[in-house]
Amino acid sequence: MNKQELDVQNLWEKVKNKVFGDLDPQKLELWVSPLSIKEVDENSVTIVVPNKYFSDWLVSNGYLEKIRSVISEELNSSELLEIKIDYIYDISQSQELTPEQKIDYEYIPEKVFVLKETFNPEYTFENFITDESNRFAKAVCETAAKQPGSAYNPIFIYAPVGLGKTHLLHAVGNKMLEMSRKFRIAYITADKFVSDYISALQNGKIDSFRSKFQNAIALLLDDVQFLIGKEKSQEEFFHIFNILFDNKKQIIITSDRKPQELKGIEERLISRFEWGVIADIGRPSLELRLAILKHKSQKQKIFVPEDVLRYIAENITENIRRLEGALLKVVAKAITENLPLTIDTVKEILKDIIEPQPKPISIQKIIEVVAEEFKISKNELLSKKRTDALALPRQFGMYLAKKLTDLSYLEIAESFGRKDHTTAYHAYTKIRELIAYNPYYAQILNRMIEKIRNG
Repeated sequence: MNKQELDVQNLWEKVKNKVFGDLDPQKLELWVSPLSIKEVDENSVTIVVPNKYFSDWLVSNGYLEKIRSVISEELNSSELLEIKIDYIYDISQSQELTPEQKIDYEYIPEKVFVLKETFNPEYTFENFITDESNRFAKAVCETAAKQPGSAYNPIFIYAPVGLGKTHLLHAVGNKMLEMSRKFRIAYITADKFVSDYISALQNGKIDSFRSKFQNAIALLLDDVQFLIGKEKSQEEFFHIFNILFDNKKQIIITSDRKPQELKGIEERLISRFEWGVIADIGRPSLELRLAILKHKSQKQKIFVPEDVLRYIAENITENIRRLEGALLKVVAKAITENLPLTIDTVKEILKDIIEPQPKPISIQKIIEVVAEEFKISKNELLSKKRTDALALPRQFGMYLAKKLTDLSYLEIAESFGRKDHTTAYHAYTKIRELIAYNPYYAQILNRMIEKIRNG
């Protein structure tokens, strides 16, 4: 590393300490760790950010001015520095790569672990329907697929079964192969990793086993919870992880639970899972479930009445895989037995798989969870005070009430000590825009929804 690079690195460390020193570890990891200084000259400083979400976050929180001030102080400059922003990749814009932009990597046939046929061609980013419950997970995966090892690494995605984790891994694989057919990608489930490792030990082929991973541009490991209790397999994975990470290879891991809840997996592995970005996929909203069913029926050129799609979406709420399976069962039954696609017919076809109605959610539970999340009292949340520290939690509470209950805007406003229904409506629209634009707040929302539903 030359002196100029060292000076830039040291400068950025000083900026981080002085500007972001008061942020909690989660915010530092999510928002600050991906940032860096690219270039410094007499009149300007270029800051590298992954995408527009990050530059907007810096601007909206006043950090750009603070960065400018600290750098001017460190450089003993009296001139007004210009702060430039350079994007690694802007996920707010979807652009196809030209042939000139596609990346080629050395191709060694005998070391190819995964061929493009391994990835389901239907599992693409274009076919991954989003709302606030899964938008952040999709965004970081799409960025990682286009900039392997340089934007977010590692990525740890957790969600219950059937919410799209495997779809995202296949989408990453498909996108990488679209960029370059010479990409070598190690995609494997954790239980297959264990069985292949045992077989390699028994047959004296451990070097061949390791080379499959070490020579890949990316490791996509599905269902890491199957490593629980497998100490030798965990040790092997630990060393493979380190080698890939040190060589800036992309690592994406999925799990049915968050890292801290993976009891039976070594702490040193848990620590590495937490090095990068952790993204959860929450329970799909009614709107998302309905959009998925419409997308599925349109893609297969099958007409299903709107009321039938809505009935399925309203009654199968927790699992997208079951949701899509229910649609296919209804359509297959209707075609093979020449049945009309009516609500009564669908009720009969799906009587064995329709989930029981969830327990109603009370406004009191929402208020309790919001107050706990934002570390304020319920009295403060419901007070007439209009400070920023109380306004945002109150708006989140009204948004959650609209999403999770059948209350009207007026009833929601009254529950929060307001008399005008427009207060609740404006809160709903503001939070809806905020979570669509800001992944940090989307994760806060998903966390609160999980607490409310499980409480």
